Amino acid sequence: MREAAVAGIFYSEDPAKLKQEIQGYLENAKPEKPDGELLGIVSPHAGYGYSGQAAAYGFKLVDPERVRRAIILAPSHTFAFQGVSIAQVRAYETPLGLVPMDEDACTHLMKQPHFNAIPEVHKREHSLEVQLPFLQVCLAEGFQIVPMVIGQLGREDHQPIAETIKSILQSGDLVVASSDFTHQGPRFGYVPYNADVKDRIKQLDMGAIEGVLHRDRNRFLDYVQETGATICGAHPIAILMDLLPENARGKLLAYYTSGDITGDDAESVSYAAIAFSASGGWPS
Repeated sequence: MREAAVAGIFYSEDPAKLKQEIQGYLENAKPEKPDGELLGIVSPHAGYGYSGQAAAYGFKLVDPERVRRAIILAPSHTFAFQGVSIAQVRAYETPLGLVPMDEDACTHLMKQPHFNAIPEVHKREHSLEVQLPFLQVCLAEGFQIVPMVIGQLGREDHQPIAETIKSILQSGDLVVASSDFTHQGPRFGYVPYNADVKDRIKQLDMGAIEGVLHRDRNRFLDYVQETGATICGAHPIAILMDLLPENARGKLLAYYTSGDITGDDAESVSYAAIAFSASGGWPS
C-alpha cells in the first residue's frame, strides 16, 4: 500500500470533512457538458483550498456508471528521473479508504520501454495523490487506477509512451493529466512581467491552453519552451494529447489563479480544468 503523504496538508485528513468539502466543490461546479463521451481531463493538483474548485469542474462530468478505471498521469515534483514510474504496490491510501490498482495493466506496462519502478518517486509526490479523493467521491466503489508519475522526457518520448498506454486503454477509461499552469513570482524563480501581471499571466496561460485545446502537442511544447511558462504537468498533458483519437474535442471548463483567492497577484499559480470528449469513446 502506498500510504497517504499529504493528507492534512493538501486536503483534510478527516474523512467526513474531506468528503463534505469535495461534495461542496462539486455542487458549486457548473461545467458545460462536452459533446460525446468524456475521455480525459486536465486537473490541477494544489491544496484543495486553492485548486479544489477548478478540479471539481472536470470531475463533475465523470459518469460513475461508465467509468470503472482511471489512468492517472502526474508530474514528479520531489525526485528527478527519466521516464515513467509506477509504484510497486497494490493500492493507494487516502482518508476515504484504499484505491486498488489494476495490477494486470501495471504489470504489462512495467515490461515496456520507458516504464520502471523507483520507490523514491512516490513517497512524497502530491500531484497524483490529490486526484484520488475526487475519484473516490465521484466513482462507484471498486474502481481501479493505473497511476503513473512522469519524470523528464525528450520530445521523442511522448508518442511511444502514449502508444504503450494505448495498449491497455479500454472503453470506459478516464485519463487524468495532473497539472497546474503558470507558477509566477520570486518564490518560483519566474517573474516574466512587472506590470499588468494578472492580465498578462492569463494571456500567457491561454496561449498554452489554446495548444492543448487544439490537441497540438508540438505547438503546446514549443510554446512552453519559448515562453518559459512554468507548467509542471507539461509532459502528462502532452501524453494525454497523443492518446486522444482524431475526433476528440477539448473544452476549457474553468480557469483562475491563486491570486483570485488570496488577492496577491505578485506571486500566483494558475489552475485550469480541461475536458476532452469524442463520440464513440476510446477506439477499440
